[in-house]
Amino acid sequence: LLLVLLTLLSASTSPLGKAIKPGLKPESLFKQAYPGCPTQKDSKFPQTVRVNISISNTNQDTKASLNVSSRSLSPWDYRIDEDHNRFPRVIADAECRHLRCVNSDGELDHGLNSVPIKQEILVLRREQKGCQQSFRLEKKLITVGCTCVTPLTKPQA
Repeated sequence: LLLVLLTLLSASTSPLGKAIKPGLKPESLFKQAYPGCPTQKDSKFPQTVRVNISISNTNQDTKASLNVSSRSLSPWDYRIDEDHNRFPRVIADAECRHLRCVNSDGELDHGLNSVPIKQEILVLRREQKGCQQSFRLEKKLITVGCTCVTPLTKPQA
C-alpha cells in the first residue's frame, strides 16, 4: 500500500499539468515574483473558494442584551447599519446616549464619562468583476456598547 501511495504521489501533476519530478523540492513550487506574493503560474494557492456563510446558533436571546443597554450606568441605543454589498447586510451599532454616566436615580453624574466600547469584526464585501461576483474579507470597527470611566485629568502647571 505504501508503495502504491508513493507511486501515485510521484505521478501527480501540478496546476499546469506537468509531472512533478522526483527530488523536486516543495518550496520550488512556490517561487515568488514579488516577496510575499505567490505567482499565478507556480502556486497551488486556490484562486476561488466556496464558503458556506450560514450562521449557526442564531437563537440567542437578544431581549436580554437590549435590557442591559437601558439598565447600564452608561446606557446606549442601537443604530442599524445596512449595506447591501456586505455580509452580514445588517449590523447593529451602539451609540452612547449621554457624554456622562447616570447614577442609580437616572440623573447625570458629572464625575464619570460615558465612552463607547469598540470591537473590530470581519465582514465580506461583495465586488463585481465583469460578470462574476466575488467577496473580499474586510475589517469593520463597530461599537458594541458603552461603559463608564473616570475623566482624564491633566495636572495644571
